[in-house]
Amino acid sequence: MKKRSSVSAPTISMTILLVVIGLVFSIAPAFAQDFDAKVSFFEVTPAEDAAIHVGDPITLRLEVRHPADSQVELPSLEGLETWGDFEVISETPVDVSLHGENVAVTRRDYVVTVFETGQFQTPRLDVTHTKANGETETLGSPVVQLDVDSILVEGDTELRDIKPQAVLPVPPIWPWVLLSLLIGLPLIGLVTAGGFYFYHRWKQRLQPMDLPAPIPVDTRPAEVIAYAELERIEALNLPASDRFKEHYSLVTDCLRRYIEGRYTLPALERTTDEMRSTFSRSPDVNPEQATRFLTIFKDSDLVKFARFKPQPDEAYQLVERARSLVRQTTPEPVPAAPLPGQAAEASKR
Repeated sequence: MKKRSSVSAPTISMTILLVVIGLVFSIAPAFAQDFDAKVSFFEVTPAEDAAIHVGDPITLRLEVRHPADSQVELPSLEGLETWGDFEVISETPVDVSLHGENVAVTRRDYVVTVFETGQFQTPRLDVTHTKANGETETLGSPVVQLDVDSILVEGDTELRDIKPQAVLPVPPIWPWVLLSLLIGLPLIGLVTAGGFYFYHRWKQRLQPMDLPAPIPVDTRPAEVIAYAELERIEALNLPASDRFKEHYSLVTDCLRRYIEGRYTLPALERTTDEMRSTFSRSPDVNPEQATRFLTIFKDSDLVKFARFKPQPDEAYQLVERARSLVRQTTPEPVPAAPLPGQAAEASKR
């Protein structure tokens, strides 16, 4: 007969124990993550028996214990002067710390004060808790009861005498006299020297001085000055030697001086964008003429500031474009009025 294989009782018990331990460890994380958020609100004091007096800063801590995969939004008192019976001093940034793998603690401290004695109760603070699945809930903070005492000692109601005035020894005077002499004598010498200097300058002003020769003013019409300058620029033939930047600068400066002489507009010290605004406010320059001026100025800016190298033909045509623009903006000469004798003779004819 064959023998039956038997399993001992200790082996069966060990197997059951291992299965139970495995189930506990597999289910424990799920239970560890699934717990409700808890809100705590309490006073942070340097000592447990420390009393609160009128005007003392009171630190209150709002603390929420919640799952690490959820988020908590704590209320802010920033911008509020009063919060119930309390005056708000400051608050700290929100601090989040982990306690283990599945538990997080979010906290914030509020510093308040009160200027009256008695028992006071903090208002409720609402905390927003967003769970891992997106569900949101609002949690209320507990109420903190605070007793505020007076800074006066009990029974201290009598006025005390003012302490007598202290008598200080009088220092000797001679150090001050010596210090005054050491400082005063150099000052007297400095003032005397300054007086002689200004007297000498005043005496020189009374003497005749050689005035510098006056700067000659060009009284020619603006178009005549512009034509002469353009001819001079054309004679320099700067594009032939690749001096495009100097060539464009001379032409635009000539046109800017022409604008100042023709329209009395400040043009030499203004940029192209500023000239666009200047033209728009001037009734003497029509939009077409302003556009032609600005086009030349923009082409010149590309060469002077953007290092753009134009073609030689474009550089030579720049002088003719400027000359044509001066010719277009030059007003027609007004015919002179005939003399009385000439008018009578013309009527007879």
